[in-house]
Amino acid sequence: GVSRSRHGRTRPCGNPEAMTDFPLLRTYERWVKRNSVWFIPALEYSKSLSMCYAPYSLNYYDNEEWYVGFEAVTDVISLYHDSILGKKSPSELKCGPETTLIKLLKRSLSVVEKSQLFVEIITSRRTKDKWAFIVIIEAVKVVLRLQLLYNNGGRPLNPYSPKEIKEMNDRSKCFEIARQNFPELQGDEETGEFSDLILMYAKHGRGVDPHGNFRPRKCVVKEPANSAEIAAEILHIVRPLIYASLRFRGEKNDFTPWIASLVTDLTSIMLRKIASKIARKKGKSYNVGTSSRVLMLLMYLFRAPFYQKYSRDKLKDLVRIVKRIPLLGSALIGPILEISLELVERRYFTTSAS
Repeated sequence: GVSRSRHGRTRPCGNPEAMTDFPLLRTYERWVKRNSVWFIPALEYSKSLSMCYAPYSLNYYDNEEWYVGFEAVTDVISLYHDSILGKKSPSELKCGPETTLIKLLKRSLSVVEKSQLFVEIITSRRTKDKWAFIVIIEAVKVVLRLQLLYNNGGRPLNPYSPKEIKEMNDRSKCFEIARQNFPELQGDEETGEFSDLILMYAKHGRGVDPHGNFRPRKCVVKEPANSAEIAAEILHIVRPLIYASLRFRGEKNDFTPWIASLVTDLTSIMLRKIASKIARKKGKSYNVGTSSRVLMLLMYLFRAPFYQKYSRDKLKDLVRIVKRIPLLGSALIGPILEISLELVERRYFTTSAS
């Protein structure tokens, strides 16, 4: 929603990122704010139940698109709820100054990521070659991520840390506290003339405690990215598209996509380490963040065609051994591993790390 100040300029009021001009959606957003204490956990609980118990359903594979579709819809709705409540998601990326366009790009990327598995399942059931659609999805994500990378000055698109998320969510609570503490200044949420005061209340670091002090905002000066760092991030972003494009054009058992993807990942990791050394020589700190990407190399054990030729039989032998363990192995761990291996073989996005 917006309001007009005494000088005629439009000002955000309430949560400007979420409130819309559609009466029905505006009503829903207000309802979510009033009932978020129970409604949000209930939605997350229903999604968790679907993810945990659906694979054990006897007709799961006949209705797989419905189960995965429900999870995709709840994930997208959760993104919308986070926007309504002004919350940051743990998977949200740091990408520099967030203009209206950048926020739109981030949300578009999140929606694509949340719905990509559902699109894969739909296309694999109803078309002859799902890889054409996978290439389109990966290409869209590459374009969005490169835009965010440019906006971030070439620095890595890392997710927010738990501490940063807490601070930003506390700041969101500051908005609510400001609105509560200045009811006589706000007027109606859509037409209040003192929304600037509420924004100042939150943006200058007012504590969650309504009796806290205003704190000066910390100005963080970010160092420009060096060429090795930029190249590493570009390779990391385009790697899934390289793999999917080669799978689309090549034969089913061709190792070229797998090798090209692995080489791209290893080159990206090497360049990030070079960027770290360059930063240290200049006496600057650089958060390499390479360990998680090195760990993700384990996914290559589950990607076609390496999985079908080398990993599958060995992992199935391991599952058989686990299922011989009384109670825990035979009734719980064994079946979970067995189902997981089947899903890994059938789904690209489960192991794509994209």
